[in-house]
Amino acid sequence: MTTSRNQHLQLAKNAVRVPETQNLSSVKLWCEYAIWGLLFYDDQSPWLTVVEALHICFHRKVQGDPVFTPVASAASTEHEAITYRLRLNYELRHMLFRDREVIRIANGQSVDEKARWKAWLETVSRDYAGLELGYLRDEFDTFGEMARSVELLRTAEIEAQSAKRWTSRHILPLGPDMLFADVNDKNSLDRKFMRRTGEMLYIMLNRATRREKLGQLIETRLLGAASPWNRLAKRVGGPTAAWVGDTHIGYLPVASTTSYDRLAEDWVALLSLRNIPVENLLDPLERVSGLNQILYILERAQVTIGDEVPVPPFFLDLLGAPGNNPIRKLSANQFKRHRSMPVEAIGAFIDTFAASKEWGGVLASAAGAKEAMDLLASRFLWRPSRSPNPDWMPSPQDQLAELRTQAQNSKGHSITSTFSSHAKHIGMLRAQRSSGTWYAPSDAFLEALVLANVTTPMEFGDFLHRLMTRYNIVIGPEEVRAAFNVKTSALPAPLADLKDNERRLEDRLRVLGFLDRKSDDCAFVINPFHDATAATSGAAQLVHA
Repeated sequence: MTTSRNQHLQLAKNAVRVPETQNLSSVKLWCEYAIWGLLFYDDQSPWLTVVEALHICFHRKVQGDPVFTPVASAASTEHEAITYRLRLNYELRHMLFRDREVIRIANGQSVDEKARWKAWLETVSRDYAGLELGYLRDEFDTFGEMARSVELLRTAEIEAQSAKRWTSRHILPLGPDMLFADVNDKNSLDRKFMRRTGEMLYIMLNRATRREKLGQLIETRLLGAASPWNRLAKRVGGPTAAWVGDTHIGYLPVASTTSYDRLAEDWVALLSLRNIPVENLLDPLERVSGLNQILYILERAQVTIGDEVPVPPFFLDLLGAPGNNPIRKLSANQFKRHRSMPVEAIGAFIDTFAASKEWGGVLASAAGAKEAMDLLASRFLWRPSRSPNPDWMPSPQDQLAELRTQAQNSKGHSITSTFSSHAKHIGMLRAQRSSGTWYAPSDAFLEALVLANVTTPMEFGDFLHRLMTRYNIVIGPEEVRAAFNVKTSALPAPLADLKDNERRLEDRLRVLGFLDRKSDDCAFVINPFHDATAATSGAAQLVHA
């Protein structure tokens, strides 16, 4: 009996085996995926990551399965075997992102209902052969009502400012009829912008200790079809229920880690805020999801490097002062350190292989060059550059050096670029051409941190401490001293500047409505949405996604 090439891959320490069902035919270099998973993709924003994860949850519900599948123990070497399909929702997507005539006709001078329907359906027939939208006349009493419904649903678009193709645009996932697959113009699944990062998010949640509680919250708050938004989307989308794909879920190497539990706890905390309409919760949900995934990237890098030094903290610049001031400089330096960690981790992963008896045997062999080529192809799915001389083959050392160079100097969609892209999307990282890149939180990011972490009023100092211990985020002098493990006299930025940075956070939280100062010595961070018993009724206001 032969084994698949998946079983010969070089694995990270304590990693689960790569399933036989995992298709690796397009993988040319395995190192990054072995450490972090297959895959984290920089062009898939945290918004689309959450949407992709909800596709899996919804498909499992349709199949009659629980949201999360039972997993083996942390000591198991087996990976989840999950297959899912995605809603195409072609007609709704066309109406929202491609049709431009419906609003023009609705705003025209004609008030003749039959004439308006006829004019619009003729343009559909002329411009989009085979597209049948006549069902809309039965769904809506008037053409104007249908047009207003389309306009309203368009306000729910995610990342409306992006210039994506119409088949890769999405709306807030407020029910099963508001989900779309990421397809090409022939409706074939091509994963241009939804490329498994959401699968990684789903598996992280699936392996968390609180997955059962979280599954209940996801089912009641995110997967139901009864919301006004979903009912409206279903009317516009029509009766078609086409599906695409028959996808095996991606590979996540580590069976258990605190990263998964922290992520799930944040989801539970947010979805438990029942007096916030779920459409308003999705923004903080995608931000904490992105934050936890970039933390996972750094934590996996640190484990792989293996020097037992803590992950360098995130230092947030709240001051926003111009120029290369000490606060911004410290924040920028921390970002540079974080960006270097994945490269170091890949080097350490290759070093572990280079120190193995298996590789040592290749170096000692008279046929080492050929054996090295075969072994590197088996362990890393990699082959050296083709030589112009067919009779010459690089030495084992040269082959491994070339592999290392390619792995550590990737110019494409690398894990390092995913880290930076996620941090920017969630509002944690700022980049200016003339000033560089540094950690500077947006108001929406700060709001997400409060909503996910504050229940009863929390002293401001305790809130700062929680950000440090939970997310490795530091702002004021006390947390900087602890995180950098230095004395006050050796702080990496002036004490006065760090105190100003802390005061600026307090000011911003107060303006956002999340801070109550009782006296000069006592301020509390508050979550005014905690402890409600039911979701707000009535017409909800959509956030700008």
